[in-house]
Amino acid sequence: MPKVLRIIVIVGGAVLAFVVLGMVGVWFMGGRAFDRAYALPTESLAIPTDSASLAEGERQATLLGCTDCHGANLAGSMFIDALPFVSLPAPNLTTGDGGVGAAFSAADFEHAIRHGIDRHGQALMIMPSYEYNRFADDDIGRLIAFLQAAPPVNNALPPRTVGFIGRMIAGVAPGGLLPAARIDQTEPHPATVQRAATAEYGAYLARPCAGCHGPDFAGARVPGTGPEVPPASNLTPDTVTGLGTWSEADFTRALREGIRPDGSYLNAAMPSRAYALFTDGEVQAVWLFLRSLESVEAREY
Repeated sequence: MPKVLRIIVIVGGAVLAFVVLGMVGVWFMGGRAFDRAYALPTESLAIPTDSASLAEGERQATLLGCTDCHGANLAGSMFIDALPFVSLPAPNLTTGDGGVGAAFSAADFEHAIRHGIDRHGQALMIMPSYEYNRFADDDIGRLIAFLQAAPPVNNALPPRTVGFIGRMIAGVAPGGLLPAARIDQTEPHPATVQRAATAEYGAYLARPCAGCHGPDFAGARVPGTGPEVPPASNLTPDTVTGLGTWSEADFTRALREGIRPDGSYLNAAMPSRAYALFTDGEVQAVWLFLRSLESVEAREY
C-alpha cells in the first residue's frame, strides 16, 4: 500500500474512532439526563373547591395550553410520534382508566406543572414548566382544583419511548427535552400577585409567550417547527419589524381574534381562541408590558 494511502487510512480510522467515541459519550450523557433524580420540593398549596375557583382553573388550563396537549377533556393524546426521536404521549390527567388523576396528589400535580418532574422525581419530557415555574400559589391551586375535578375518561396511552436521536439530543442539550434541567428548583414562588392593569402584571401573564416569541420577545422559531412555519413575531416596540406602529386596539384584536391591523390573519399556531379568554384588564396589562420592552429588530431565521 502506498505511503500516502496508508496515511489516509490511518487518519480516516482515527477520525472515525473519535466520532464513534464521541457518539458513545453523548449516548451515555443522554441516559444520565433521563435517569437523573430530582429532589421533590416540599410544597403546601391551598386547593379551593368553590365554583368560582374551579371556573378560573378551567380558564387557566385553556390559557396555559393544558388542553392543547392533554385534550379538551384532559384524557391525553399522542403528542409526538416520531421515532427514532421520541414517541411521547401527553398523559391522561383524569381519574379514568389509564389516567394519572387517581394516583396524583395536589403536590404531584404541582411538581409536574411548576417543576417539570414526575411523582418519582424524574424529569418530564417537553413539559413547559419553565413557563409556569413562577406562577403564584393561588393560580396554581385553582388550576390543580380544576384538574382534580375533571370527569373521569378511560383512555390508556402507551409509555414514552426515547429513540436514538432523542437520547443524543438529551446528551447534548438536556434542557431542550427535559425542562427540569433548566429550572431553579429551589426558587421560591409568590403566594399571590397583584392583578391590575400594570406592566408588572403583564410580565407575569406574558411568561408563556416567551416559549414561542423568545426570551426577549423579539421573535423566534416556534419550537418543534421547521423553516416551512414562519417564526413567531417580534413583540417589541420596534417600528419596522415589531409592534411599534400598533395601537392597543390593534393588539387587542390580534390577541383575541388573530387578525393584524392590515386585516391579514396571524399564523394558526397563535392560540387566539385561548387568549380571547383574557379580561380587558389582562390584555391591557400585557400591552403595557410589551410597550415597556426595549425595541429590538427581529432576527432572521
